[in-house]
Amino acid sequence: MTKKDTMPQVASYWNKIANDFDAIYTGEGKSGFARTLDKTFRKDIYQRFDWVMEKVGDVKGKSVCDVGCGSGRFVAELAKRGASKVMGVDVAPSMIKLATDLVQKEGVASQCKFQVSDVLNWTPDQNYDITIAIGFWDYIMDPPERLKLIRKFTNKQFLSAWPRYWTWRMPVRKVRLEYMDGCPVYFFKKEQVYNMLESSGYKVVSCESIGKLFCVDARPV
Repeated sequence: MTKKDTMPQVASYWNKIANDFDAIYTGEGKSGFARTLDKTFRKDIYQRFDWVMEKVGDVKGKSVCDVGCGSGRFVAELAKRGASKVMGVDVAPSMIKLATDLVQKEGVASQCKFQVSDVLNWTPDQNYDITIAIGFWDYIMDPPERLKLIRKFTNKQFLSAWPRYWTWRMPVRKVRLEYMDGCPVYFFKKEQVYNMLESSGYKVVSCESIGKLFCVDARPV
């Protein structure tokens, strides 16, 4: 039986809430109480950002691809840290618009490029030293196909974040996203993450539980 492609629903959802999501980083338009709630209940959004920046280390002169780049927060920061090229790929045009505006504002637009696409339908024009996929696997029903494609254009390092199965936030997100907003959301066990990565051509270097996430540093083999 062919699995249903859920990416259209995912793209539609993120296209609608792009500005609201980016406000988690900026706090724009939010009350002090709302910002406090974000810092309390969405703490791992900030933690995963710090984790990526720590794991990539010195990116000067390196090329980076951000799969599911959203509003471009990682792209802009990596470019500011000296990456020679940062490619952002996302299915939501509104997210790409925010990302494009951000890198222009930060003065790093010349190092950045964006593509509105599912990684399944995107043909890279080069390989990348580092690929990151953060806040991406939450919305992917069958990760191995995309993992294998990412493996093909990643030379040195692959950083990914996976929502953990059976945390208190899992049923909350399931109800809010899937049943109220029509956006499918998925959760993973640690063994499952390891198996998918290893069967797709990666060696896991480390896996850390950060908030409600598994944050995995892997290498293509």
